[in-house]
Amino acid sequence: MAKYKDKNIFETDLELGNKYRKEYLNSIETFVKNEFEKAEKNRDKLFEDNLLENQAKHRQSFLEMIGQPILPYPDGIPRAEFQKAGSDDMCNIEYVRIETMPGFWFFGIFMKPHGYSKTPLVIAQHGGGSTPEICSEMMGVSNYSCFTKRALERGFSIFAPQLLLWNFEIDTGERKTEIHIPFNRIKINDSLRQLGLSITGLEVFCIRRSIDYFSSLDSTDSNRIGMMGLSYGGYFSLHTAALDTRIKSIYAGAIFSDRSKICFSDWAYNNAANTFFDAEVCMLCAPRRLCIDVGKTDEVFDYSYSENESKRVKRYYSKFDADDEYRFNLWEGGHRFDSNGEGFEFFFDGI
Repeated sequence: MAKYKDKNIFETDLELGNKYRKEYLNSIETFVKNEFEKAEKNRDKLFEDNLLENQAKHRQSFLEMIGQPILPYPDGIPRAEFQKAGSDDMCNIEYVRIETMPGFWFFGIFMKPHGYSKTPLVIAQHGGGSTPEICSEMMGVSNYSCFTKRALERGFSIFAPQLLLWNFEIDTGERKTEIHIPFNRIKINDSLRQLGLSITGLEVFCIRRSIDYFSSLDSTDSNRIGMMGLSYGGYFSLHTAALDTRIKSIYAGAIFSDRSKICFSDWAYNNAANTFFDAEVCMLCAPRRLCIDVGKTDEVFDYSYSENESKRVKRYYSKFDADDEYRFNLWEGGHRFDSNGEGFEFFFDGI
């Protein structure tokens, strides 16, 4: 018997309380499951009426969900500085840093094909654990299916931004290189949430400001802009295009899913289940061209969660009478773009 001063103190076996702990856990899990089932119906109800008339209002709600309103969108064109990186048979290559807001420098790699004075622009977004150099095959073959080269050979210029993802713990099957610049993306995102923002909101803002800059150039056909990305890059392609209607065509590989089943902590936003999961983000892209690849042998994301979500997207696109502008490609491969290249053709033709 334990003692407190001169008093006997009751002792017990934790096992006696475990049945209550299990019941409590089960209550939480059941509650969450039931709320998610209600949430899908809430999303249906929210967007079933007057979708065409209310899309701009929904876009503003989405902007608020990912926390951008604390960043008043600036007027004017951001400042940019270029440094020559190199040249090859396809293009000139430069590092570019862009001052997206005062004192805040974003950067990426800009590639312009030889022989063109004015070109369309494609934003080529890398995924988790990657960089613009890796996704552009500047460090050997990667699982990006040479997506920047496919654009360059068609006469598109490329801006490949660097996101805060160069060190990434989850194995996505992508080519990685160790960069000794440590950070904790989740901790940074938690801090941004406390400020009313999110890392997604901040990085989408930076990509949009980059589009502001490149659109201002005489060498850019600002009416022809597309964005493509793999994994996290596909996630950012969808989220950026949802907010920026200058992006005319979107290609998202190895990312689309049901976020009640697969959701990293930096993809979770307040009340998203009742408002904007992947299908509703795609709704904000309508009626612009959208191609989504999902691999049946993807080692990161279970493809089965994507099928019902795709049906929801198709329903949204039908409301815009834009069925032909949406393509959901469920293929036999893994965590990469479909190797047959048809998705790229569909994407490039939409720009």
